[in-house]
Amino acid sequence: MPSQSHHPRLGFTLIELLVVIAIIGVLIALLLPAVQAVRESARRAQCKNNLKEITLAVHHFHDANGTMPPYFGIYPLRSSSQYPWSNRSAVYGGWWVHLLPYIEQDNLYARVAEDCLLHHYNEPVYTPGTGQVITVTEVFNGHTLTYSYQDGGTVVSVDGIWIDGVPQTPYKILQCPSDSTADYNGLVYGYWGATNYLANWHAWGSGNDGLWTRPQPFAAISDGLSNTILFGEGYSTCDTLGRIALYSWWYHNFGLNQYDIPNTLMFQVQPGLGRCGTCCDNWRAQTPHAAINVAMVDGSVRALSGELSQETWDRLLMPRDGLPPGLDW
Repeated sequence: MPSQSHHPRLGFTLIELLVVIAIIGVLIALLLPAVQAVRESARRAQCKNNLKEITLAVHHFHDANGTMPPYFGIYPLRSSSQYPWSNRSAVYGGWWVHLLPYIEQDNLYARVAEDCLLHHYNEPVYTPGTGQVITVTEVFNGHTLTYSYQDGGTVVSVDGIWIDGVPQTPYKILQCPSDSTADYNGLVYGYWGATNYLANWHAWGSGNDGLWTRPQPFAAISDGLSNTILFGEGYSTCDTLGRIALYSWWYHNFGLNQYDIPNTLMFQVQPGLGRCGTCCDNWRAQTPHAAINVAMVDGSVRALSGELSQETWDRLLMPRDGLPPGLDW
């Protein structure tokens, strides 16, 4: 009889292959949440570091000038006025533009400052137009935004932060890697550098000056630098509005509305997007993390749970109310 040859079996049977695939699937299911948790932890750490750095920039500005930057307006001031028309040769914008030299953006700031000095203008220039006053009313997350502007015709020249190349600058230090609304290029409206970090108006403002509050020294924060929030987090695009780093005060800060009325609206933790009652509210701070990161005026950074009481949040926002933080702080 011919001898029988025994050949080794090659490969897996179908059942064995299915078992291996099932085991791999289980392992991936077990490992994926852990991997995601590690990544989110790194993102939270990056946000905390960003907040720390921009707060240090405020301290460097204060060391050099004796006050924090203006919340909004020109710097240096002329006759204690921060209105752009009080000194057309001065740089005009939100607090971020005045911090540029302190976050290694000296060249960008120099471009803006040189343009203002050269042209003696710090805003866009328009043709006369019709002069008609146009009033617009919009509703964002239950908040009515009404503003008026005069038909000034068309733009004939731009100056200050509007010169070509300045608005389009992204700022890595202002970008939260967990923000799902952020564009990959760090811009909003495809044109302006965005921010995920918002200023608490109460720490920057005083009295009834509202938007045009004068720059404040740290000494004016009588409740203590470690008990007052300077910055909080926010979505770069919230309720369809982009938060512009260099300019639009009402889109990228909290504690003051468009009518110059202070508020202490509670922050949001992982709100929805779009327009709805529980979606991102552009008048509030919000976080994509499980807890919001805030930077205190002294430079310390803390994470606040969504369980924080409104009373404690109020006290942390107000720098001169004479009240210590609540027991849940």
